Amino acid sequence: MEKKEKIKKEKAPKTPKKSKMPEGYIGRPKPMKTKTFEFHKPTVGNWIAIGFLAAFIAFATYIVLRLIDVSNVKDLPFAFYNFEEDKENVSDYVLENSKLKFVLDPLTTNFTVTQKDTGRVWSSSPAGAENDPIALAKEKNYMNSSLLIKYSTENGVDNIYDTKTYSVDKDFYSIEKTADSVTVNYTIGQIERVYRYPLAIYEPDMKVFLSKMTKDEQNVITKRCYKLVDVKKLADNKAEMLEKYPDLEKNKLYLVFDPLNNYLKESCEDIFDRIGFTNEDYAKYKEIYKEKNEKEVPAFNISIVYKLDGNKLLVDVPFDEIAYKHAYPIIQLSVLPYFGASTEGENGFMLVPEGGGSLIYFNNGKTKQNGYYADLYGWDYGIDRKAVITETKIAYPVFGEAFEESSFITVIKNGAEYAGITAEIAGKLGNYNYIRADYKMIHGEQYEVSSRNTSAQYAYEANLPKGESITQVYSFINSNSYVDMAKEYQKVLFADQKKLNNESSPLAIEIIGAVDKVQQVAGMPKTKPYQLTTYDQAADIINQVEELGFKNVNYKLSGFFNGGISQKIFNKFKLIDTLGGKKGFNKLIEKTKDLSANIYLDGSMQFAYRSGIFDGFNRYSTPARFVSSEVCELNKYSPVWYGKLHTQDSYFYLNPYVSAKSADLFTKTALKYGLDGISYRDNGSILSADYNDDRPVSRSASKNMQIEKMKDAKDKGLKIMINSGNDYALNNVDFITNMDFHGNSYSIIDLTVPFYQIALHGYKNYSGSAVNLGYEKNQIVLESAETGAGLFFTVMNESEMKLQETNYTEYYAACFDTWKEQINQIYSRYNKEIGPVANSCITDHTYVNESVTATSFDNGYKVFVNFGYVDFVTDSGLVIPARDYKVVQEVK
Repeated sequence: MEKKEKIKKEKAPKTPKKSKMPEGYIGRPKPMKTKTFEFHKPTVGNWIAIGFLAAFIAFATYIVLRLIDVSNVKDLPFAFYNFEEDKENVSDYVLENSKLKFVLDPLTTNFTVTQKDTGRVWSSSPAGAENDPIALAKEKNYMNSSLLIKYSTENGVDNIYDTKTYSVDKDFYSIEKTADSVTVNYTIGQIERVYRYPLAIYEPDMKVFLSKMTKDEQNVITKRCYKLVDVKKLADNKAEMLEKYPDLEKNKLYLVFDPLNNYLKESCEDIFDRIGFTNEDYAKYKEIYKEKNEKEVPAFNISIVYKLDGNKLLVDVPFDEIAYKHAYPIIQLSVLPYFGASTEGENGFMLVPEGGGSLIYFNNGKTKQNGYYADLYGWDYGIDRKAVITETKIAYPVFGEAFEESSFITVIKNGAEYAGITAEIAGKLGNYNYIRADYKMIHGEQYEVSSRNTSAQYAYEANLPKGESITQVYSFINSNSYVDMAKEYQKVLFADQKKLNNESSPLAIEIIGAVDKVQQVAGMPKTKPYQLTTYDQAADIINQVEELGFKNVNYKLSGFFNGGISQKIFNKFKLIDTLGGKKGFNKLIEKTKDLSANIYLDGSMQFAYRSGIFDGFNRYSTPARFVSSEVCELNKYSPVWYGKLHTQDSYFYLNPYVSAKSADLFTKTALKYGLDGISYRDNGSILSADYNDDRPVSRSASKNMQIEKMKDAKDKGLKIMINSGNDYALNNVDFITNMDFHGNSYSIIDLTVPFYQIALHGYKNYSGSAVNLGYEKNQIVLESAETGAGLFFTVMNESEMKLQETNYTEYYAACFDTWKEQINQIYSRYNKEIGPVANSCITDHTYVNESVTATSFDNGYKVFVNFGYVDFVTDSGLVIPARDYKVVQEVK
């Protein structure tokens, strides 16, 4: 009872007074009175959070401003070209030498090249295009065009303009001839003809021009073409006119009527032309004109230059002569899209640079298959992609065609970094087979403005690279053989180089040091280097191979520093403790220094895995950037559903300046430790750009940086090893591994041929992928024997079982102990039989049947390879066992 009484006596808590808030306000009420202010000192965690928030806001603002800036870039200076010659009496433009005759029709800008030795006439456009029974009108216009321009908008809507429809048919072009060249300048677009007369001119200047005219001409100009604006008579729009034309305070102004009929425009132009009105005058008075009556439409200037050089036609498109409106960026350019196109009834093939080389026969009937396309030098990692179905990659910029008596190859001398090769057969888009290069020009990417905005927005590069060009060199050959076409390319590559002087068939062995694996550290999972071969074990493997009697073997030490195969950023050389550390690596060098072996340290210059601030990696400045301004953070892709694998660690593509510094350190490190050479895991194989507006590096500039660093290492006495073998790296390379011999098996392809290997053999050492990791037994050995290539193996000391719970199952058959005897058997036989042709050039290559090839060398040896599963007997009775090769010495 006592307790209850107490409760009754307690006072009820006071109800706080309501704060005065606007009706509908949602939030915490303000206290009515505040007696004191208490300041709480921020903790270290608070300051860190504030710092990150400020950095994020600054970065987000920076990105938005960059995207806005691109859209506000001024358009490049634009010229209007006009064909002004008398069409009834105009003559062809001709270039001629002892090998070729070039004739350009000034009314169409199409041309022919006559090959004098064979009489073959090559046309830039197929002669019967207008009568093609399959092609749509649009495709017929493409066939009769020298250039195809694909442009886009800020919303990513693409369209194609051809030079016939949007330039030649409108007379929007001009032709210039010098002693050794013909230049065609195109204005391309849905634009009205520009008439040359003043659009706005003040009265004193107009009086000067009127004084040179007849009275009838004066009447036409002053009464029918212009209105005279007097500021004193202006009422409603006086302020507006004075703002646009401030000199109206002093002088009256003649403004051309808008709209003005075309016949009056022509009359006006003729009158002013007669009295000496020039292009400079037109530009001067156009600056005065401030009326905004011009419709914003896509318009482009492009020039194409033709020259002859011996048996070659040189076609050049300078980037500095290309002008466009930034609202309509050029995203792709096709040069001479139908040059040499063949039609029904013609026999021959198109050569595409797939793998070592592939042939697509004319009219092969595969009209339900996709056409051929592949990127030169592979994907540009400066461009993001959401999925990867097929990885296309070409190592050399060559394509061509062959007919019954003649052929040509096109070598892309400049601009190959931006090119992809397209080939299509007759019966699909038209009745013609054609092959061409398509060039990616202004690169763009879709970006997300906000989660609430569902419409697509695109960011584009600000400009084309300055000082660059597209140069296609057409070499005409008096033969229809792909071997002769390869020999022509060999002349381009090695005109001044000496042949090889190998003592035996080239052999390369890759030793895998460490990979990354999640391991337990103090009970916590952590990704660390996982030992597969210690430095001491690597030295032991090298010595064991030496004891087998193999001399001059090239060893690639992969995953030996900076975390292993998935390497951290290479801005310092850090050996791996679990492999033996610095002491162990020095012992490796000591144990192998007196051997005949060539030791190459392998490393990545362009990518960084698992790198942080303590590794010298800054997430915002170290990587390159996509066109969208986001950092180039990359993912691996699923082989099942093709999308990004976010379950695996991402990695970064580095900006080329960082990569160049890594290459300098690579050279310095190899020299310091007395190694024979360096092996670039990515340079010479992967080529990408950086689209950061603050420090843009084009793909061409990136290529030149790679070449410069290779040359520097070479000049300092180091040997160079690369993968794949991109053609631009060949001058500085000693050994190429992982060369793609056969490429992708696209259905449209009819035959694979060793075009690139024919061009290289005798001048460069190369090998295919690792024999022991091949997809089918002996397949890589057979492909190597076909062109006398070297052999390549990948090994490690540990058992394959160690690869469980890692992402490196590609090394499933790399245990050295398992493969030692097989390496001995395979290479011993291969070197004995194929070794004699190691330094020889290939003189011929044929298919004896669909699965047996025969390759002849200039020292009299011939190699038969049977890719089939049954024995083959030649006409002379020679038996080539199934899945095997045989070498014979031909009797001269």
